[in-house]
Amino acid sequence: MLLREQSGVAAFMTSSASLQDRPLLLREINLACQEKRPVGQVFLVVINMADTNNYDEIISIFGYKLADDLLNIRLADIEFLSARQPTYRVGFWSVGLVFRAQNTPEYQAALEKLIRVLAKPVICRGIPVGIRAGVGICDLMKSTGAAEDLLQAAYLAGQVGAKSAAGWAECNYDLTTGHQRAFTLIADAENSLATAHEFSLRYQARIDLKTGRANAVETFLRWRHPTLGMVMPDEFIPLIEMTGLMRELTSWVLANALTQLASWHSLGFKLRISVKISPKNLEEVDFVLRLEELLKTHGIAPSFLELEFSERHKFTDMELTRTRLRELRQMGVSVSIDDFGTGINSLSSLENLPVSALKLDRRLVHSVVDNARQQALVKALIHMAHELDIYVVAEGVENQAMLEMLLAWRCDFAEGYLINRPMPAEAFIEWFTHRFPSK
Repeated sequence: MLLREQSGVAAFMTSSASLQDRPLLLREINLACQEKRPVGQVFLVVINMADTNNYDEIISIFGYKLADDLLNIRLADIEFLSARQPTYRVGFWSVGLVFRAQNTPEYQAALEKLIRVLAKPVICRGIPVGIRAGVGICDLMKSTGAAEDLLQAAYLAGQVGAKSAAGWAECNYDLTTGHQRAFTLIADAENSLATAHEFSLRYQARIDLKTGRANAVETFLRWRHPTLGMVMPDEFIPLIEMTGLMRELTSWVLANALTQLASWHSLGFKLRISVKISPKNLEEVDFVLRLEELLKTHGIAPSFLELEFSERHKFTDMELTRTRLRELRQMGVSVSIDDFGTGINSLSSLENLPVSALKLDRRLVHSVVDNARQQALVKALIHMAHELDIYVVAEGVENQAMLEMLLAWRCDFAEGYLINRPMPAEAFIEWFTHRFPSK
């Protein structure tokens, strides 16, 4: 069973088979904007069916099957609206429609009923479960913007509504360029995962400073968006974490990275591979089991895999995180703290989390050549890690002076542009065989 199977994406698509596609909603918005009706009678309504954090909580407690049932029930709850006009898919957990009212009281009554329905706990298999939802409203008779902009504004209003006591919010008709770009990335992420060549992996070597040879590679995710061009992870990962698609994205990365690693192993290149994951992945009740099955599918021993998580992220459940990391370590998978040394919880992370490696943040490493205080800090971190039986990887090594300092301080491994830039798989293995010919 691949990690992508039985994901929330498949469940939502099953439950929303009758929903029409977003381009049809954009056409409907354009037609509605041309109507000559008073303000307060024609509205674009976007419903965020479940707050992402709330949905993750439900999964951790009840499992995916019950969570899927809850979403099906929630879709049925809004039939009093969707029976009047087509309902369209907007995003991962969001639907939209154009609501026409004869007068303001009719609109207000419909909105109040919608908020009451979404606020009630869902009774599923006899269990009452609360799901936070949010509604975004856009009065199409007030607006002069493009349909895509109005849909973005209503979607963002729905996110605001989910966090408000009212449960709904009217849109901001003056969207900034940044908001528009963020909405586009959120709305397109799922389709891009299912489209060949939009998401891809790049590979960078990790050098063993004792031997001077590369024994591992780190993966870097890239997204070539069809209209926005190349988008870097620092921009799109936080957005995807908001949508609930992080499970699906991490599954895609792991499946593709291990497929590539299996190919290299078959050619005799016994490299280890390092893959970044989100703290949200550690909250998935079946993450470790699915990973174990994926390793078996590709014939990869767990010792050849390292999972990284950033020290900059906070964990919502530290005890659960420790449990997951112990399970991974017991399986034989290495666990490393990425971006180490720049967050406020660096020392706490070492004390409380069962990790096998820490990766010194590139901002620490970048300034060691000319900064005596940074030199003292990096040397101290390396010594402390070794005392805890944790090996150290220096990120962002860009010149020979940095490399020689790290070697003198007994740092274990190094990555950076001095060694190679992240590159596609074919280019990487060509570079690797040239740089490290077989003896």
